[in-house]
Amino acid sequence: MSERLPIVDNLCTNPDNHKVHLCELKSSGQLDEVETLTRNPRFVCGNCGNSANDQGSLCAPGPLEE
Repeated sequence: MSERLPIVDNLCTNPDNHKVHLCELKSSGQLDEVETLTRNPRFVCGNCGNSANDQGSLCAPGPLEE
């Protein structure tokens, strides 16, 4: 795993878990993991607009309105 520091946004609601949020996974090139976490999105990030299956994969999760 990379020794670089995670990207941390002041609006992250769970900074302790930031290393497994989509923004961090994308920036570190873990695209297979990103694909798995975004197959059936139900939540959207209020910071970056990424959508994910679970709110735990996002910094500022909210319901994905269809």
